[in-house]
Amino acid sequence: MRIQSDFFRTDPVSAARNLIGKRIVSKKCSGVIVETEAYAAKGDEAAHTFTRPSSRKFVSNYGAGSSYVYLNYGMYWLANVLTKGPKGNGFVLLRALEPEKGVDLMRKRRNKSKMKDLCSGPGKLTIAMGINGKYHGKSFTSRQSRFWFEETNIETKIDTDTRVGITRSIDLPWRFLKKNSDFVSKKRQVN
Repeated sequence: MRIQSDFFRTDPVSAARNLIGKRIVSKKCSGVIVETEAYAAKGDEAAHTFTRPSSRKFVSNYGAGSSYVYLNYGMYWLANVLTKGPKGNGFVLLRALEPEKGVDLMRKRRNKSKMKDLCSGPGKLTIAMGINGKYHGKSFTSRQSRFWFEETNIETKIDTDTRVGITRSIDLPWRFLKKNSDFVSKKRQVN
């Protein structure tokens, strides 16, 4: 069953945690989400909204479940989903997937053969799934969306950790991982 925009009408930390074990789907590929990070629109120095007026404008102008896709270091597209709720707005960064459908296409796009190497990082994930800047601002929850989220029956235990690759607000335990997954970008750091 497709996940509707109501799922994202919450704070980013809750949405990031709740996305673990869900599936992201396109017409050609799919994978189970095994790693996410939350970014709060207010008070989070690591979030784009802290320094970028355009990101704050995005939060104001788009609805919950919209895609926030940006080019990181001029090299890799990173995909986020917008959350908007009474406890605060923000983004969930999709960090890693366990590939399911379309593995041969993912291998071709990534020029890699090992399953673990296909989607084990936010830039790898977008390449493997075919997500790029033209999907910025598109809905992940509309019926016309090329990419969408689905519920699964997968029982998932979740680990919590600090976020990866940031230099501010580094102590927040806002990275969520499927426990013991071989497909995460980086194993759990905090014990």
